Amino acid sequence: MLSLRHIFSLFLLMLLFCGCQPKVYLMPPPVAINLDSNLFEVNPDNTDENLLYTLYATNRTPYNTFDNSRGYTIFPSKTLRFGYVVFSVGDDDMSWDDLYRQSLLNNRDNDLLLTKRFVRESTLYKKEDPPEKTSHRGEGFFDQINSILDMNIDKDITVYVHGANSNFYRATAQGAQYYHYTGHNSIVLTYSWPSAESLLRYDTDVLHASQSVESFAKMLEILADQTNAVNIHILSYSAGARLVAPALAFLSDHFPGKTKEEIKKILRIGEVYFAAPDTPFQPFIEKYLKFRDIVKRTTINLNSSDSVLLLAAFQDGMSRLGKPDLQELNEKETKTLIAATQLPSLNVIDLKKSAALNIGRAHDSWYSHSWVSNDLLLLFLYNIPPEERGLAAHISENGAKTYYFPDDYDQKITKILSNLKALPEEELLHTEQKEL
Repeated sequence: MLSLRHIFSLFLLMLLFCGCQPKVYLMPPPVAINLDSNLFEVNPDNTDENLLYTLYATNRTPYNTFDNSRGYTIFPSKTLRFGYVVFSVGDDDMSWDDLYRQSLLNNRDNDLLLTKRFVRESTLYKKEDPPEKTSHRGEGFFDQINSILDMNIDKDITVYVHGANSNFYRATAQGAQYYHYTGHNSIVLTYSWPSAESLLRYDTDVLHASQSVESFAKMLEILADQTNAVNIHILSYSAGARLVAPALAFLSDHFPGKTKEEIKKILRIGEVYFAAPDTPFQPFIEKYLKFRDIVKRTTINLNSSDSVLLLAAFQDGMSRLGKPDLQELNEKETKTLIAATQLPSLNVIDLKKSAALNIGRAHDSWYSHSWVSNDLLLLFLYNIPPEERGLAAHISENGAKTYYFPDDYDQKITKILSNLKALPEEELLHTEQKEL
């Protein structure tokens, strides 16, 4: 008889042969982002070339430490590296106008492939280097970020953290596609941790994620110290939660003599969004209780039918945060979690309860479903609570509060976006953040 571990491996093998696509094609447009949207209009630079400019940080070891032009390996390093990555979209001869119009269509003429055109490592930090370390190259990198922040309407930085089975190209391309739908108004930095880049090496990904926690925490410190970002937002996808949650918990204890409020002001971490989080449910609660007071808001997107998280739970017998089993919690933990959901600092979005989504077993809804991606975009750009983004609240019998997409979400969001568009241009995106 096959063990659960063997069954898990067989399922992953089946998924692999069913067509694991290593290429990244531009996601469908968020439902409210269309040709009538003015997000792209407020950025005067969207008139020239078909390129997406984003940043990256990584603790991957480069193939050649003297020449990183070949890219990065799957092995963790104690050195943290920052740089730029540029993608083109669609055909080589596609103009900006073609990209703009095609990217906002639900039914496109062709899939729009993201192609990596340029990677440049700009600065690095060794493990012993303090966040305030400066160098000629480092100053140039962060000076340029601050210059962009000065010009941008969006004064925040969004950090994207990918999941398991993801190489450097795929991770940074996913970050770049989100950047596109901000209207090119935001700075997006992808944190590329050393995934083993194979569905059959999930154990290695779990290990490498745990070995990357302190590097990720250090990156957040560096961004807070070296940039003028008003907020540093974090979008954590799937197994990215295995870095993000422990790193935030680590940072909550990393400033001896400082109160939680003082740490919050130092780090300036704004929205933390866990999309389909592939991290054990019960251990997450302890970490969340440590970091919740040093961030502005935490959002958890879950789907009780998520097929990927169902398979992941076979690996160690624990349910995942994105597909939780409340019976794993003791009575005290359950009461603590229920009380936390009633506060504005924790929002739980139950995708399965959103019947109109027809979400099925999806694991990738943050970019594959136009309603979910639209909600995420509004959260990061405007920092507004769920009700103001068109979501509806549900209170369960035990008092837990969750949110869902109502059947008329697409109609409600059109009105909401219309009201946001009515703001003066300089107020279209936040220049000063609301205190939650």
